[in-house]
Amino acid sequence: MKGSTKAKKKADIEERLLSGEVVISEAVIHDGIYWQSVAVFVFSIIVALFVVIELGVFLAVVSGLMALHAMIKKSILMMVVTNKRVFVRYGILQVDVVDIHFDKVESVELERMLPGYVMGYANIVLMGTGNRYIVIPYVANGPALRRAYNEQVLGGEEQKAKDKP
Repeated sequence: MKGSTKAKKKADIEERLLSGEVVISEAVIHDGIYWQSVAVFVFSIIVALFVVIELGVFLAVVSGLMALHAMIKKSILMMVVTNKRVFVRYGILQVDVVDIHFDKVESVELERMLPGYVMGYANIVLMGTGNRYIVIPYVANGPALRRAYNEQVLGGEEQKAKDKP
């Protein structure tokens, strides 16, 4: 199943590439996406052992649903930096795919909360021109993805500066 998910994601990326476009970097979604469902499951065991069994079972079912939600979210989330643009796929009930050319991106920021520091992931915030911003959570290679974006954008600016008389 895991291999088929990777193959499907690869096919989705290849389908969106334009002629002459090359993938520079792509987001890897960290397994930390499951930490909340694991925490609720551990709490459900404690509640079942020491408080009320029925409440513990209910919390265990809730943690299973949370894990299912995280699994679906992990398979949908995607962020790819190419040599021409950035494209992002996010959402669950309404899956949005956004292609943003480099000149329409204001910044790529990393947000790290305590769980992210501990487990090694970050949320990437892609700020577009206007009021548009997109958050891709649980990215394991956030700094590398931001660096790849910066190299594409700043590398292009350095070339333009060299070309000017």
